[in-house]
Amino acid sequence: MGSAVAQCPHGITSHSTGNLGQKKLGYSSRCSKFPCQLDFARFGLLHQGSSAASSSDHSTEFGRRINAVPDMDDMFWDKVPTPLLDMVENPIHLKNLSVQELKELASEIRSELSCIMSEKPNSLKASLAVVELTIAIHHVFHAPVDKILWDVGEQTYAHKILTGRRALMRMMRQKNGLSSFTSRFESEYDSFGTGHGCNSVSAGLGMAIARDIKGKRDRVVTVISNATTLAGQVYEAMSNAGYLDSNMIVILNDSRRSLHPKIEQEPKTSITALSSTLIKIQSSKSFRKFRITKRIGRGMHELAAKFDEYARGMIGPQGSTLFEELGLYYIGPVDGHNLEDLICVLQQVSSLDSMGPVLIHVITEDNHQDAECNEKIEADNPQEGMITISYDDSVSSSVQTRTYSDCLVDSLLMEAEKHKDIVLVHAGMEMEPSFQVLQETFADRFFDVGMAEQHAVTFSAGLSRGGLRPFCIIPSTFLQRAYDQVVHDVDRQKIPVRFVITSAGLVGNSGPVYCGAFDVTFMSCLPNMIVMAPSDEDELVDMVATAAQIDDRPVCFRYPRGAIVRTDHFMHPGIPLEIGKGRVLVEGKEVALLGYGAMVQNCLKAQALLSRLGIEVTVADARFCKPLDTELLTLLCENHKFLITVEEGSIGGFASHVAQFIALNGHLDGTVKVMNIRNFHFW
Repeated sequence: MGSAVAQCPHGITSHSTGNLGQKKLGYSSRCSKFPCQLDFARFGLLHQGSSAASSSDHSTEFGRRINAVPDMDDMFWDKVPTPLLDMVENPIHLKNLSVQELKELASEIRSELSCIMSEKPNSLKASLAVVELTIAIHHVFHAPVDKILWDVGEQTYAHKILTGRRALMRMMRQKNGLSSFTSRFESEYDSFGTGHGCNSVSAGLGMAIARDIKGKRDRVVTVISNATTLAGQVYEAMSNAGYLDSNMIVILNDSRRSLHPKIEQEPKTSITALSSTLIKIQSSKSFRKFRITKRIGRGMHELAAKFDEYARGMIGPQGSTLFEELGLYYIGPVDGHNLEDLICVLQQVSSLDSMGPVLIHVITEDNHQDAECNEKIEADNPQEGMITISYDDSVSSSVQTRTYSDCLVDSLLMEAEKHKDIVLVHAGMEMEPSFQVLQETFADRFFDVGMAEQHAVTFSAGLSRGGLRPFCIIPSTFLQRAYDQVVHDVDRQKIPVRFVITSAGLVGNSGPVYCGAFDVTFMSCLPNMIVMAPSDEDELVDMVATAAQIDDRPVCFRYPRGAIVRTDHFMHPGIPLEIGKGRVLVEGKEVALLGYGAMVQNCLKAQALLSRLGIEVTVADARFCKPLDTELLTLLCENHKFLITVEEGSIGGFASHVAQFIALNGHLDGTVKVMNIRNFHFW
């Protein structure tokens, strides 16, 4: 074992043991599960004195638990050996690797990710597609001094492995494990938190301007994907970047995924030897020095700019001049799986002192695999050529559990048969499998707009003004991005748009990014909005029918992610509910539990437990947060000593409306005591 020292221009030095070039590893008889013995100088992921480490004791403690090599208890004999990857504790260890060794490292990372894919149901296609791109970025740039930002978390798994979090990859989306997104509290290599996408260019531009004002010279690199280019914020940021002309690099990871089948069926952008040579010329310092569009005098500026745009538009793919119009210097297309081209382009772009914003168009494939990884995958599943998860019969039956989304789809199908003017608008990062039935059944009345929530809301308002009955389906956490449109384009004008808020409340291992905590609060404060939530699948069907009948104001209803209450699959026709009316489910004494939405089921469970102890409590289902059932509230206050509201949401939601009514109407002057139970104690 030899000792290697790697040092980057910014003064970060790292010591490690091993022979990266010859990949020599020593065997040890003491290790029964891992066939090699490694001697690394272990250190915390978050270095002492760093801004990220000092910001949180939790992040420091988190960093101390991370090492490059997975724990021995997690290793198995059938795991593909990864000698190069085992020697990479942080990106500095990539600096002295040759291109051939980087290719081998890419193969090992794919094997590692494929192994993770076989154990977890989460898709890793996006991260598999950007393995070479991730390696090239960390090989050329010097994180964390250089700022690297990612738009969506699904692309960052290789980034997490290379930045010292490999040991916890199998604990992703688990307690005390890794987030599935970049997080400033998790690693100093994560310059900015992501989750909802489309924010990296804006944040990166802010960092670039701050760097310029402070007189620093670090690089800012942002990576965006096809999905995030559907969001308007990306183009707002690019336009501003072009205007400010600050040095930054935007990398478009083009995996040819699109919402439009016609686009995906078109021939893919080809990468030839000629195009590979042209992009190297485009990114070269000599070519940029001779580029005259920003250096020529005022009289010839417009003519020179048009000639430059036309000439490079001829060699670039269709649509490439859009980025030039926004003010970004376009380079591409680049083969996202060709490390030589990626490293060459990134090195040349990073070497320019004054370049302005640059967009590098990288073409990747979601299903790209190297030969060794393909052999492993085909051996695991020769029929499909991909890794699948096998379940026993008992688990298979549980996977078939019916969800709230399934019930929503069935009820919408029934209502669409009654009302031929019902149209469906879906927005969000991904579409649940249940909604694909709607898309196939009503191809001409179903509109999936992707990550364009603002457009989805105003588009729905336009459909309503055109005489249709739009149902706008948006996950709770993504509706937050369209709140301005909800206020001004829908509620203020009293336009009857029916908001279906999915994934409301806690969302399991998806974490706080997808947690639907705020929709009740920000929707119930609007003057014209009807806000309701079903306690079970039967009420969900009734609320769909209720929403279809309302034609004079906007309405919204939320439902949680997960399985329904009943186990049978019977669906009754929806019956419209009386607006603002709740119901009493169980009659009791002294104590009343008033539940809202899915929390009614928790109230019923609590009532069943208390009844065994001889305590009889009342359980009521509010159904509506706005307007409140004031008669039901008055009845509960007059006949009980304790009124406990139970909800799933943040402060300012259902309980706040109940408390305000009780206070304003003098019920607190009596004997009743009001309490609130929420499952979001951190808000």
